[in-house]
Amino acid sequence: MSRSRQAASLARHLSEVTDVAVELVHDTGAWWVLSWTNGPTREGMRARLDAALAGHRYTELRDRKIDCSRATSQRAWAARAIASRRAGTLAPAVTDGAAHRRALGVPLPRLGAADPSETHEYYTLLRHVEELCRTTAYPERPSAPEDEPLIQQLLAAGTRDRAHTGRPTVSEYDMAKALLAAEQAPAGDRPPQLTAVPAPEEGR
Repeated sequence: MSRSRQAASLARHLSEVTDVAVELVHDTGAWWVLSWTNGPTREGMRARLDAALAGHRYTELRDRKIDCSRATSQRAWAARAIASRRAGTLAPAVTDGAAHRRALGVPLPRLGAADPSETHEYYTLLRHVEELCRTTAYPERPSAPEDEPLIQQLLAAGTRDRAHTGRPTVSEYDMAKALLAAEQAPAGDRPPQLTAVPAPEEGR
């Protein structure tokens, strides 16, 4: 079997064992790229890949250099943010991270018109949730059944019509701002119910 056919077969095998769509394509020289969205972590996929290459079916790929590249969806971002919020880890991570940035004197990015909502808390929240997405297998799945309505609400809050496409687009940047607004609302003894409001459409 040719190397390209073995690559296609290996991608199908990994798709079956992980329950996500996996692609394996040639990049350049001895380099190939294995890509998927959500699903296992890079480490988890690498372990499955190494196990498959150790068998007798994919011998033509054993000497290839295969990079693992996982993308994450906007739903994954929302699911990890809501799970962290429910677990009580979101607020401390944002508070501690923002304080650390201020103590270090980290400047806020100011490209173009300054946006007063882009605070140290905002950038800390983005990094915190990105790290959760990176380290969580199947990050788009709700961690608890009660998370699902809030995931949908956060996705709606992060959706706006983009002027250059005319289509609604979900952005983690808009979700982060909406989530911070909800977190900073009066909460009593429990995290407030998420009542995020979608950002205004561009050009308005």
